[in-house]
Amino acid sequence: MGAMGRPKKLKDGRAAYTMYLDREIRAAIDEYVYQVKQDTPGYSRSDFLNEAAEFYLAALKKGEKRNGNRND
Repeated sequence: MGAMGRPKKLKDGRAAYTMYLDREIRAAIDEYVYQVKQDTPGYSRSDFLNEAAEFYLAALKKGEKRNGNRND
């Protein structure tokens, strides 16, 4: 039996992920993405969030402390 439902739009191994952001954070991200799009038209909010996650995880591996209440 084959797959059911709509075909997956993302063919590169990514998966859809729901995220809730404060209005101010989303506005800042959107402003940054707008600026980058001037030179790189295909850049998206998703690209930014992927880069931010990779950067943050690399910083954690290097032993940099987290912001917030946990593990500080």
